[in-house]
Amino acid sequence: MPSIQASLLKDVAQSGSQLKSKGSLILTGDGNERPLPLSLLMVLDVSGSMRGSGITVVTESVVHVLNNLLGPEDKIAVITFNGSAKVHTPWIDVSGNVPPFSAGGGTNFGAAVNSILDFLGAHDAGGDRAGMVLFLSDGHAGRPKDDHVASIPEFGFTMHTIGVTAGADPTQLEHMAELARGHYFHAPNFSDVETAFSSIFNLGKTVVYAAPELVVEVSPGSKLSNLVQSPQGIELASELGPGRHTVSMGHLSAENRLEMAFDAEIDMVQNGPSNTLATFSFRNATATLSVRGATEITDVYNAPINQQVTLISQTARAATATKRGDMATATRAITKLEDLSKTIPAASSRATTLTSATEATDIGTRLQQLGKIQATESGETKLRED
Repeated sequence: MPSIQASLLKDVAQSGSQLKSKGSLILTGDGNERPLPLSLLMVLDVSGSMRGSGITVVTESVVHVLNNLLGPEDKIAVITFNGSAKVHTPWIDVSGNVPPFSAGGGTNFGAAVNSILDFLGAHDAGGDRAGMVLFLSDGHAGRPKDDHVASIPEFGFTMHTIGVTAGADPTQLEHMAELARGHYFHAPNFSDVETAFSSIFNLGKTVVYAAPELVVEVSPGSKLSNLVQSPQGIELASELGPGRHTVSMGHLSAENRLEMAFDAEIDMVQNGPSNTLATFSFRNATATLSVRGATEITDVYNAPINQQVTLISQTARAATATKRGDMATATRAITKLEDLSKTIPAASSRATTLTSATEATDIGTRLQQLGKIQATESGETKLRED
Protein backbone atom coordinates (compact mmCIF):
# COMPACT_ATOMS: atom_id res chain seq x y z
CA MET A 1 0.00 0.00 0.00
CA PRO A 2 1.33 3.51 -0.75
CA SER A 3 2.05 5.91 2.11
CA ILE A 4 1.23 9.60 2.62
CA GLN A 5 2.86 11.99 5.03
CA ALA A 6 1.41 15.50 5.58
CA SER A 7 3.25 18.06 7.71
CA LEU A 8 3.28 21.70 8.77
CA LEU A 9 6.39 23.74 9.41
CA LYS A 10 5.46 23.59 13.12
CA ASP A 11 2.82 21.30 14.59
CA VAL A 12 2.01 23.74 17.42
CA ALA A 13 0.28 27.14 17.15
CA GLN A 14 -1.13 29.65 19.60
CA SER A 15 -4.77 28.99 20.34
CA GLY A 16 -7.27 31.77 19.69
CA SER A 17 -5.29 33.11 16.74
CA GLN A 18 -5.08 32.70 12.98
CA LEU A 19 -2.37 30.46 11.59
CA LYS A 20 -0.53 30.83 8.30
CA SER A 21 2.16 28.26 7.69
CA LYS A 22 4.10 26.28 5.11
CA GLY A 23 3.18 22.65 4.59
CA SER A 24 4.27 19.63 2.59
CA LEU A 25 3.00 16.28 1.42
CA ILE A 26 5.09 13.20 0.56
CA LEU A 27 3.50 10.36 -1.42
CA THR A 28 5.52 7.12 -1.68
CA GLY A 29 4.55 3.99 -3.58
CA ASP A 30 4.33 0.42 -2.40
CA GLY A 31 7.71 -1.25 -2.98
CA ASN A 32 5.96 -4.45 -4.03
CA GLU A 33 4.08 -2.83 -6.91
CA ARG A 34 4.99 -4.05 -10.41
CA PRO A 35 5.71 -1.37 -13.05
CA LEU A 36 2.81 -0.88 -15.43
CA PRO A 37 2.97 -1.64 -19.17
CA LEU A 38 3.27 1.46 -21.34
CA SER A 39 0.65 3.03 -23.59
CA LEU A 40 2.34 5.67 -25.72
CA LEU A 41 0.31 8.19 -27.75
CA MET A 42 2.51 10.21 -30.10
CA VAL A 43 0.96 13.49 -31.23
CA LEU A 44 2.87 14.89 -34.18
CA ASP A 45 2.86 18.34 -35.75
CA VAL A 46 2.73 17.93 -39.56
CA SER A 47 1.94 21.57 -40.39
CA GLY A 48 3.71 23.58 -43.07
CA SER A 49 6.27 24.95 -40.60
CA MET A 50 7.48 21.38 -40.07
CA ARG A 51 8.52 20.87 -43.70
CA GLY A 52 12.10 19.74 -44.20
CA SER A 53 13.98 19.01 -40.97
CA GLY A 54 10.82 18.99 -38.85
CA ILE A 55 9.01 16.21 -40.67
CA THR A 56 12.27 14.26 -40.88
CA VAL A 57 12.63 14.42 -37.11
CA VAL A 58 9.00 13.33 -36.66
CA THR A 59 9.47 10.33 -38.96
CA GLU A 60 12.78 9.27 -37.40
CA SER A 61 11.23 9.62 -33.92
CA VAL A 62 8.46 7.13 -34.66
CA VAL A 63 10.90 4.68 -36.24
CA HIS A 64 13.22 5.01 -33.25
CA VAL A 65 10.40 4.26 -30.79
CA LEU A 66 9.20 1.21 -32.72
CA ASN A 67 12.67 -0.22 -33.22
CA ASN A 68 14.30 0.52 -29.89
CA LEU A 69 11.99 1.49 -27.05
CA LEU A 70 8.75 -0.48 -26.98
CA GLY A 71 8.55 -3.69 -24.98
CA PRO A 72 6.36 -6.72 -25.76
CA GLU A 73 3.54 -5.49 -23.50
CA ASP A 74 3.70 -1.88 -24.68
CA LYS A 75 1.60 -0.26 -27.38
CA ILE A 76 1.67 2.91 -29.45
CA ALA A 77 -0.82 5.08 -31.34
CA VAL A 78 -0.27 8.20 -33.45
CA ILE A 79 -2.30 11.40 -33.90
CA THR A 80 -1.20 13.92 -36.51
CA PHE A 81 -2.32 17.54 -36.69
CA ASN A 82 -1.98 20.69 -38.72
CA GLY A 83 -5.05 22.93 -39.13
CA SER A 84 -7.08 19.92 -37.98
CA ALA A 85 -6.23 16.63 -36.26
CA LYS A 86 -6.83 12.95 -36.94
CA VAL A 87 -5.92 9.51 -35.67
CA HIS A 88 -3.10 8.51 -37.96
CA THR A 89 -2.52 5.06 -36.44
CA PRO A 90 -4.73 3.35 -33.80
CA TRP A 91 -3.17 1.25 -31.05
CA ILE A 92 -0.54 -1.17 -32.36
CA ASP A 93 2.22 -3.17 -30.69
CA VAL A 94 5.89 -3.25 -31.61
CA SER A 95 5.21 -5.41 -34.68
CA GLY A 96 2.80 -2.88 -36.24
CA ASN A 97 3.40 -0.35 -38.99
CA VAL A 98 2.90 3.43 -39.10
CA PRO A 99 2.13 5.01 -42.52
CA PRO A 100 4.45 7.82 -43.70
CA PHE A 101 3.86 11.51 -42.98
CA SER A 102 3.68 14.65 -45.10
CA ALA A 103 3.75 18.28 -43.96
CA GLY A 104 1.41 21.09 -44.93
CA GLY A 105 -1.30 23.46 -43.71
CA GLY A 106 -1.71 25.55 -40.58
CA THR A 107 -1.21 24.63 -36.93
CA ASN A 108 -4.05 24.13 -34.47
CA PHE A 109 -3.03 22.97 -30.98
CA GLY A 110 -6.66 23.10 -29.85
CA ALA A 111 -7.68 20.54 -32.47
CA ALA A 112 -4.76 18.32 -31.42
CA VAL A 113 -5.72 18.43 -27.73
CA ASN A 114 -9.39 17.76 -28.50
CA SER A 115 -8.36 14.76 -30.60
CA ILE A 116 -6.21 13.48 -27.70
CA LEU A 117 -9.17 13.69 -25.31
CA ASP A 118 -11.54 12.01 -27.76
CA PHE A 119 -9.07 9.20 -28.36
CA LEU A 120 -8.29 8.64 -24.69
CA GLY A 121 -11.98 8.76 -23.81
CA ALA A 122 -12.62 5.93 -26.25
CA HIS A 123 -9.62 3.90 -25.00
CA ASP A 124 -9.50 4.59 -21.24
CA ALA A 125 -6.99 2.18 -19.66
CA GLY A 126 -8.49 2.64 -16.19
CA GLY A 127 -5.10 3.20 -14.57
CA ASP A 128 -3.88 -0.31 -15.49
CA ARG A 129 -1.24 1.07 -17.87
CA ALA A 130 1.32 3.87 -17.70
CA GLY A 131 -0.11 6.35 -20.17
CA MET A 132 2.15 8.86 -21.87
CA VAL A 133 1.41 11.42 -24.54
CA LEU A 134 4.45 12.67 -26.48
CA PHE A 135 3.60 15.96 -28.18
CA LEU A 136 6.19 16.89 -30.84
CA SER A 137 6.01 20.35 -32.40
CA ASP A 138 7.97 23.52 -33.09
CA GLY A 139 5.53 25.30 -30.76
CA HIS A 140 4.27 27.95 -33.18
CA ALA A 141 0.47 27.94 -32.70
CA GLY A 142 -2.35 29.50 -30.71
CA ARG A 143 -2.80 28.32 -27.13
CA PRO A 144 -5.37 25.54 -26.52
CA LYS A 145 -7.80 25.84 -23.61
CA ASP A 146 -6.00 25.22 -20.32
CA ASP A 147 -8.82 23.15 -18.87
CA HIS A 148 -8.77 20.84 -21.89
CA VAL A 149 -5.04 20.18 -21.52
CA ALA A 150 -5.42 19.74 -17.76
CA SER A 151 -8.00 16.98 -18.40
CA ILE A 152 -5.42 14.60 -19.90
CA PRO A 153 -4.29 13.14 -16.52
CA GLU A 154 -7.89 12.13 -15.78
CA PHE A 155 -7.32 9.24 -18.22
CA GLY A 156 -4.14 8.06 -16.46
CA PHE A 157 -1.89 9.84 -18.98
CA THR A 158 0.68 12.57 -18.55
CA MET A 159 1.84 14.62 -21.53
CA HIS A 160 5.45 15.45 -22.30
CA THR A 161 6.08 18.09 -24.94
CA ILE A 162 9.15 18.07 -27.16
CA GLY A 163 10.23 21.21 -28.99
CA VAL A 164 11.72 20.03 -32.28
CA THR A 165 13.75 22.06 -34.83
CA ALA A 166 16.16 24.88 -34.00
CA GLY A 167 13.34 27.45 -34.02
CA ALA A 168 11.13 25.73 -31.45
CA ASP A 169 9.29 28.01 -29.02
CA PRO A 170 9.52 26.39 -25.57
CA THR A 171 7.23 28.71 -23.59
CA GLN A 172 3.85 27.42 -24.70
CA LEU A 173 4.98 23.79 -24.94
CA GLU A 174 6.26 23.87 -21.36
CA HIS A 175 2.99 25.40 -20.16
CA MET A 176 1.02 22.61 -21.81
CA ALA A 177 3.28 19.94 -20.29
CA GLU A 178 2.87 21.42 -16.82
CA LEU A 179 -0.93 21.44 -17.12
CA ALA A 180 -0.82 17.75 -18.13
CA ARG A 181 1.66 16.89 -15.32
CA GLY A 182 4.48 16.17 -17.73
CA HIS A 183 7.73 17.87 -18.70
CA TYR A 184 9.18 19.86 -21.58
CA PHE A 185 12.17 18.64 -23.60
CA HIS A 186 14.23 20.84 -25.91
CA ALA A 187 15.27 18.90 -29.03
CA PRO A 188 16.58 21.05 -31.92
CA ASN A 189 17.80 17.96 -33.83
CA PHE A 190 17.17 14.23 -33.84
CA SER A 191 20.07 13.35 -31.54
CA ASP A 192 18.40 15.59 -28.93
CA VAL A 193 15.10 13.77 -29.53
CA GLU A 194 16.84 10.43 -28.89
CA THR A 195 18.22 11.80 -25.61
CA ALA A 196 14.78 13.08 -24.61
CA PHE A 197 13.18 9.72 -25.43
CA SER A 198 15.74 7.86 -23.34
CA SER A 199 14.94 10.09 -20.37
CA ILE A 200 11.17 9.75 -20.86
CA PHE A 201 11.27 5.98 -21.28
CA ASN A 202 13.49 5.58 -18.21
CA LEU A 203 10.55 7.10 -16.34
CA GLY A 204 7.87 5.22 -18.28
CA LYS A 205 9.32 1.79 -17.56
CA THR A 206 9.19 2.36 -13.80
CA VAL A 207 5.69 3.84 -13.34
CA VAL A 208 3.69 2.08 -10.61
CA TYR A 209 0.82 4.58 -10.34
CA ALA A 210 -0.39 6.35 -13.47
CA ALA A 211 -1.15 10.06 -12.89
CA PRO A 212 -2.50 9.39 -9.39
CA GLU A 213 -5.46 11.45 -8.26
CA LEU A 214 -5.10 12.79 -4.75
CA VAL A 215 -8.32 13.51 -2.83
CA VAL A 216 -8.04 16.54 -0.54
CA GLU A 217 -10.70 17.31 2.06
CA VAL A 218 -10.16 20.85 3.38
CA SER A 219 -11.80 21.55 6.74
CA PRO A 220 -14.16 24.51 7.37
CA GLY A 221 -12.22 27.63 8.24
CA SER A 222 -9.09 26.35 6.49
CA LYS A 223 -7.46 26.89 3.11
CA LEU A 224 -4.55 25.49 1.12
CA SER A 225 -2.94 27.61 -1.59
CA ASN A 226 0.01 27.68 -4.00
CA LEU A 227 0.19 23.90 -4.34
CA VAL A 228 3.35 22.98 -6.26
CA GLN A 229 4.76 19.56 -7.12
CA SER A 230 8.40 19.48 -6.08
CA PRO A 231 11.18 19.21 -7.20
CA GLN A 232 10.05 20.04 -10.76
CA GLY A 233 8.05 23.14 -9.81
CA ILE A 234 4.77 21.97 -11.41
CA GLU A 235 1.87 24.19 -10.32
CA LEU A 236 -0.95 21.87 -9.19
CA ALA A 237 -3.58 24.30 -7.88
CA SER A 238 -3.74 27.95 -6.85
CA GLU A 239 -6.22 27.53 -3.99
CA LEU A 240 -8.30 24.82 -2.31
CA GLY A 241 -11.01 26.13 0.00
CA PRO A 242 -13.22 24.14 2.39
CA GLY A 243 -14.66 20.99 0.81
CA ARG A 244 -13.58 18.02 -1.28
CA HIS A 245 -11.09 18.42 -4.13
CA THR A 246 -9.29 16.11 -6.54
CA VAL A 247 -5.74 16.98 -7.58
CA SER A 248 -3.95 15.13 -10.39
CA MET A 249 -0.22 14.60 -9.95
CA GLY A 250 2.51 13.27 -12.22
CA HIS A 251 3.29 9.56 -12.59
CA LEU A 252 4.72 7.92 -9.48
CA SER A 253 7.69 5.71 -10.24
CA ALA A 254 9.22 2.89 -8.25
CA GLU A 255 11.93 4.08 -5.83
CA ASN A 256 10.86 7.72 -6.22
CA ARG A 257 8.39 9.85 -4.31
CA LEU A 258 5.97 12.63 -5.20
CA GLU A 259 6.19 15.83 -3.17
CA MET A 260 3.87 18.77 -2.78
CA ALA A 261 4.62 22.14 -1.20
CA PHE A 262 1.78 24.47 -0.19
CA ASP A 263 0.70 27.33 2.04
CA ALA A 264 -1.75 26.38 4.81
CA GLU A 265 -4.15 28.65 6.67
CA ILE A 266 -6.71 28.23 9.46
CA ASP A 267 -8.92 31.09 10.65
CA MET A 268 -8.88 30.23 14.35
CA VAL A 269 -6.72 27.72 16.20
CA GLN A 270 -8.67 26.01 18.97
CA ASN A 271 -6.99 24.99 22.20
CA GLY A 272 -6.34 21.28 22.21
CA PRO A 273 -4.47 18.47 20.54
CA SER A 274 -6.01 18.41 17.09
CA ASN A 275 -7.05 21.22 14.75
CA THR A 276 -7.53 19.48 11.42
CA LEU A 277 -6.77 21.63 8.39
CA ALA A 278 -7.06 18.96 5.69
CA THR A 279 -7.11 15.24 5.00
CA PHE A 280 -5.28 13.69 2.04
CA SER A 281 -6.22 10.31 0.56
CA PHE A 282 -4.76 8.12 -2.18
CA ARG A 283 -6.06 4.60 -2.66
CA ASN A 284 -6.11 3.14 0.88
CA ALA A 285 -3.59 5.57 2.33
CA THR A 286 -4.67 8.64 4.32
CA ALA A 287 -2.84 11.48 6.07
CA THR A 288 -4.23 14.27 8.25
CA LEU A 289 -2.74 17.76 8.35
CA SER A 290 -3.31 19.11 11.85
CA VAL A 291 -1.92 21.49 14.43
CA ARG A 292 -2.08 21.52 18.23
CA GLY A 293 -3.40 24.65 19.87
CA ALA A 294 -1.36 25.88 22.85
CA THR A 295 -2.17 28.67 25.29
CA GLU A 296 1.46 29.29 26.22
CA ILE A 297 3.43 31.17 23.56
CA THR A 298 6.62 29.53 24.82
CA ASP A 299 5.22 26.18 23.65
CA VAL A 300 4.99 27.61 20.14
CA TYR A 301 8.48 29.13 20.24
CA ASN A 302 10.04 25.92 21.54
CA ALA A 303 8.32 23.61 19.06
CA PRO A 304 10.81 22.16 16.56
CA ILE A 305 10.72 23.17 12.89
CA ASN A 306 9.99 20.33 10.49
CA GLN A 307 13.00 20.50 8.20
CA GLN A 308 11.40 18.23 5.59
CA VAL A 309 8.81 20.97 5.05
CA THR A 310 11.62 23.50 4.64
CA LEU A 311 13.41 21.17 2.20
CA ILE A 312 10.34 20.70 -0.01
CA SER A 313 9.18 24.33 0.21
CA GLN A 314 12.56 25.79 -0.72
CA THR A 315 12.95 23.28 -3.55
CA ALA A 316 9.56 24.27 -4.98
CA ARG A 317 10.40 27.95 -4.58
CA ALA A 318 13.70 27.57 -6.43
CA ALA A 319 12.11 25.56 -9.26
CA THR A 320 9.17 27.89 -9.86
CA ALA A 321 11.41 30.97 -9.73
CA THR A 322 13.78 29.37 -12.26
CA LYS A 323 10.88 28.76 -14.62
CA ARG A 324 9.91 32.44 -14.38
CA GLY A 325 13.48 33.52 -15.00
CA ASP A 326 13.66 35.07 -11.51
CA MET A 327 17.21 33.98 -10.80
CA ALA A 328 17.59 36.18 -7.71
CA THR A 329 14.75 34.37 -5.91
CA ALA A 330 15.97 30.99 -7.18
CA THR A 331 19.49 31.68 -5.90
CA ARG A 332 18.21 32.67 -2.44
CA ALA A 333 16.21 29.45 -2.20
CA ILE A 334 19.19 27.38 -3.34
CA THR A 335 21.38 29.10 -0.74
CA LYS A 336 18.89 28.10 1.96
CA LEU A 337 19.06 24.51 0.71
CA GLU A 338 22.85 24.62 0.94
CA ASP A 339 22.55 25.82 4.54
CA LEU A 340 19.98 23.12 5.27
CA SER A 341 22.38 20.44 4.00
CA LYS A 342 24.32 20.77 7.27
CA THR A 343 21.44 18.97 9.01
CA ILE A 344 19.65 17.25 6.08
CA PRO A 345 22.18 15.72 3.63
CA ALA A 346 19.50 15.38 0.93
CA ALA A 347 19.40 19.17 0.60
CA SER A 348 22.87 19.14 -0.95
CA SER A 349 21.83 17.15 -4.04
CA ARG A 350 18.85 19.46 -4.50
CA ALA A 351 21.00 22.56 -4.42
CA THR A 352 23.36 21.01 -6.97
CA THR A 353 20.68 19.89 -9.45
CA LEU A 354 18.75 23.16 -9.20
CA THR A 355 21.92 25.17 -9.68
CA SER A 356 22.58 23.29 -12.93
CA ALA A 357 19.14 24.39 -14.15
CA THR A 358 19.74 28.04 -13.28
CA GLU A 359 23.04 27.97 -15.16
CA ALA A 360 21.45 26.85 -18.46
CA THR A 361 22.13 29.36 -21.20
CA ASP A 362 18.66 29.29 -22.79
CA ILE A 363 15.12 28.89 -21.50
CA GLY A 364 14.48 25.64 -23.38
CA THR A 365 17.43 23.87 -21.74
CA ARG A 366 16.51 25.35 -18.37
CA LEU A 367 12.95 24.03 -18.53
CA GLN A 368 14.17 20.65 -19.72
CA GLN A 369 16.63 20.37 -16.83
CA LEU A 370 13.92 21.09 -14.26
CA GLY A 371 11.66 18.45 -15.78
CA LYS A 372 14.33 15.77 -15.36
CA ILE A 373 14.73 16.23 -11.60
CA GLN A 374 13.27 13.40 -9.54
CA ALA A 375 13.02 12.92 -5.76
CA THR A 376 14.08 9.54 -4.41
CA GLU A 377 12.32 7.86 -1.49
CA SER A 378 15.01 9.20 0.85
CA GLY A 379 14.58 12.77 -0.38
CA GLU A 380 17.73 12.91 -2.51
CA THR A 381 17.35 14.28 -6.02
CA LYS A 382 18.68 12.88 -9.26
CA LEU A 383 18.27 13.45 -12.97
CA ARG A 384 15.96 10.95 -14.62
CA GLU A 385 18.64 9.47 -16.89
CA ASP A 386 20.69 8.65 -13.79
